[in-house]
Amino acid sequence: MKSSLSRSVAVGVLTVGIALIVWTAVSGPDDDPVVAEAASTPTAAPQPAPSETPSTSAAATAEPSATAAPTTTTTTEALEPIPVLGTAFTLSRLDGWLNTEATSLEEIRANNEITVVQFWTFGCRNCKNTLDALGELYADFGDHGVEIVGVHAPEFAYEADVDNIIDAAAKLGVTWPIALDTQKYNFHVWQEGPTGYWPRVYVIDSDNQIRFDRRGDSPRKYRELYQIVDRLLAET
Repeated sequence: MKSSLSRSVAVGVLTVGIALIVWTAVSGPDDDPVVAEAASTPTAAPQPAPSETPSTSAAATAEPSATAAPTTTTTTEALEPIPVLGTAFTLSRLDGWLNTEATSLEEIRANNEITVVQFWTFGCRNCKNTLDALGELYADFGDHGVEIVGVHAPEFAYEADVDNIIDAAAKLGVTWPIALDTQKYNFHVWQEGPTGYWPRVYVIDSDNQIRFDRRGDSPRKYRELYQIVDRLLAET
């Protein structure tokens, strides 16, 4: 009886053991919780696409290739020679001088390289328009061998009065020599023909040759006057 019971128990134990072996083989081992947690972590978000902004890397900021830049050649055109327009007249039959101790045009020319002679009258609006340009010329070249002579040839009677001329010259800033051509004798000798002009300006060089002759008050003409004087001085 015991033997039968023992065999029954042994068979039962053997059966249970076999059953456990079979169940374990089918179900597999338990999952590791750490591995499961790691597996459930979301994957990294995709990186955004590169922007359209130009790169600032070393390659992008490198110096451009050494391509030779086009060479610009500066050419200076030769200036036209300043013409000789004839021999200047003298100034005669004058009623005197202002703003100078000289007594003749020849005396003034002898002490200077360039003489600018302008026919004007203080009541003439066009003449007044030129005085700033003459003042600039006088300031820049007066100490460098240039003299201005304003030949005052009055148009009206009140402009012939010496006191009026002196007063007007002071107010207008005329500090250069003034030759008083009260009867307009030189005004007509220098300006041949039936018409004389206020203002009219000449440039006379050291050889008494006329190198510039313009009438009117155009600013362009007086800029040209300045340039001519500058060039003539450079040539002396």
